[in-house]
Amino acid sequence: MTTRRGWADYLDDVWAKSASQGAGKKPETLVEHTWSVLEKLAANIRLRPTLPAQIGAPRLWHILFWAAFLHDWGKAAKSFQAQLRGGTRWSHRHEVLSLAFVDWLAPLFRAGEQRWLVAAIVSHHKDASEIAETYNAIACPENELANELEAQTIARLWQWLADCPANWIDALGLNAYGIGVPVLPSREDAVRAIVNDAPSIIRKWLNVYQRWIERAINQSDETALVIGTLLLRGTLIASDYMASAHVGELPKPELSNPAELIRKLGLRDPYDHQLECMRAQGSTVLMAPTGSGKTEAALLWAVAQNAPRLYYTLPFQASMNAMEHRLGYAENAPFKNQVGLEHSRSLLAYYRRLLIENENANPKQITRAAMWLKDLAHLNYYPVRVLSPYQLLKAPYRVKGYETLLADCYGAAFVFDEIHAYEAGRLAKILALVKYLRENYAAKVLVMSATLPQIVRACLKDALGEYTLVTAAVELYRKFQRHQLHLRDGDLLSDENLNEIGRAASSGQSVLVCCNTVARAQTAWHALGQRVENPVELLHGKFNGRDRLAKEQIVRATTGARSDSRQPIVLVATQVVEVSLDIDLDVIYTDPAPLEALLQRFGRVNRRRLKQAAPVYVFREPIPDKPRPYEPMLIHAALDVLEQHAGAMIDEAQVSNWLDEIYAREEIAAPWNETFARAYAEFGESAINTLRAFQSDEQLEELFYQAFESVDVLPEELLNEYLDARARSPLEASQLLVPLHYTQFGRLKSEGRGYKDEDGKLRLVKAYYDSQVGLDLNRGTREPQEDW
Repeated sequence: MTTRRGWADYLDDVWAKSASQGAGKKPETLVEHTWSVLEKLAANIRLRPTLPAQIGAPRLWHILFWAAFLHDWGKAAKSFQAQLRGGTRWSHRHEVLSLAFVDWLAPLFRAGEQRWLVAAIVSHHKDASEIAETYNAIACPENELANELEAQTIARLWQWLADCPANWIDALGLNAYGIGVPVLPSREDAVRAIVNDAPSIIRKWLNVYQRWIERAINQSDETALVIGTLLLRGTLIASDYMASAHVGELPKPELSNPAELIRKLGLRDPYDHQLECMRAQGSTVLMAPTGSGKTEAALLWAVAQNAPRLYYTLPFQASMNAMEHRLGYAENAPFKNQVGLEHSRSLLAYYRRLLIENENANPKQITRAAMWLKDLAHLNYYPVRVLSPYQLLKAPYRVKGYETLLADCYGAAFVFDEIHAYEAGRLAKILALVKYLRENYAAKVLVMSATLPQIVRACLKDALGEYTLVTAAVELYRKFQRHQLHLRDGDLLSDENLNEIGRAASSGQSVLVCCNTVARAQTAWHALGQRVENPVELLHGKFNGRDRLAKEQIVRATTGARSDSRQPIVLVATQVVEVSLDIDLDVIYTDPAPLEALLQRFGRVNRRRLKQAAPVYVFREPIPDKPRPYEPMLIHAALDVLEQHAGAMIDEAQVSNWLDEIYAREEIAAPWNETFARAYAEFGESAINTLRAFQSDEQLEELFYQAFESVDVLPEELLNEYLDARARSPLEASQLLVPLHYTQFGRLKSEGRGYKDEDGKLRLVKAYYDSQVGLDLNRGTREPQEDW
């Protein structure tokens, strides 16, 4: 807390939070909490000082200051104060009672602005529909609030308004932001009005709020109204939550000094494409070969935008975890302690990292620390956020808290890495959101990939508008040639081909074997384990968190591009290896797959370019009959293109042309374009264009989790171990859960092999699991297969 200049000490007996929720486990007064919220609001104002003018709501800061000042005044209710001191729970909403004081400030605002003030106050916890249902105009439950405010308390609140605002505005450094100070009614008139008419005053403002939602916000497309109210609610809630969490002073962003970033990154001789990105302003597309410093180029671009926030998105959780460490916690991290991590399992990722850093710590202490870090990431605290694009899609799906997310997006720089990794329907939703953020939130966007076919670049035009295309020099692509292509007949799993792979492993090479399904990878792992003496590791998406982490640590140690303890190994993996790990092996044998996937798999081989040419072997079989996990036509087309270059070095400068050749086929381009166009239009119409403040949507939220999130399941045989671990820490127990797609769990339920526990919170499956093989859905017991 800063100076007590103009401090309302006479309100120290009016609490905002009980001892259990206050800082230092002490009760927090209403004055203290209000000051803290205003401190966080002031930090947001300084972060984006010109925002009101940019969105056409010039008095936004004035409205938000007074909404923050009044938002919790309803906590002065006798029943709420008793609750904070250990009494029974109060059945009313304190933010509704806060409306009783709005009349005192009403002359400070034009009629239209009064609606904004009331909306911000009454919505800072609950959506409009919940308030309307609880406080409907027929039952008028607000009448029960008539005797909740004592005259003496009302008088002291009036005195607070008379004594402090001008001093507080000055102390917070907000004099230049157009925040006015009220001319109050007399103390006697002010107190009398609330004592006599509090319910009718509350009803008046509730009616104003509810009619405004129905007749204006839900009906209008006016940008200032729609975007302004989203930012209004989001900014107040974010300020309130950060104050309640006692996060302290917000980190000062380090996102505006490219020269300093170059020093931190150690770029003594930056590539041309890195310098071009640093000079580019606004929408940018970057194409450069794997290993040529695309991440550094993206960071230079982001810092050159002079943005208040950086959102760095990636498609896979393992790569997000690695990027968060690289940007915020590694020895030479460019944004030390400024990086938050957000994905569906980020809490577990924090827990694991803290366990590694504090081997002897108590699990409960580590759990609390991990939850604190996750809360900070969720509270708009960090200037840099590493996350999945699906976390951003929570906004148009109106997942609870979506306005706070959008408030932090304003003016931000967004990097979309590995853009090739998304299928057409998901890419369409991501790009529809990109367009919305660019047009309405002054967002700056960079999209990057080693290769981008013309079919994707055409889709980027509408989302990004006019953009700068930055491509690495042809000479650089040639310099980064490192793979010689070989095609092989038959199936990788045939005895003949497995024997060849075994011989390569026995020669002392580190061998990567990529299979398209978990079942095929498990079969290959078992077969190769019988053929070679070197360690054979299996990695796929059906391991629990504990076992996958252990395996990734082994793989990084033995094959990591920067590891000093490398040794020969056979790594059998599925698609999880494509962009999730910074590893470097000597040779790859892979199932046939779409060209984009194959190129990513190749990127795990000869990463350090220690060899002039590392062999990459692609088998011609099997090609699935159904589009699982890949569309058969894309695999056929990839093989057709690769046949033309068999035996040659792969020239990454020509790969985009190879992709264009594939997507020029009508049988591929037509369904791809149709899927993209339909998803782009439907998502824009149903989600983006209907996005309004004050109304999260549980049905849309459920659709979001079904579309983009897997479910966690527990193999039944691990139940006792899970229960023991849960007694120590819920997060320790969660490491035993295995991610499974919604549809897979649904199939197991229909077979009687999937069910929920008695509480309905834990999903269990009757399927084989062990730490070497992972989850095997084809086996329902721990009995080994006869041929294993």
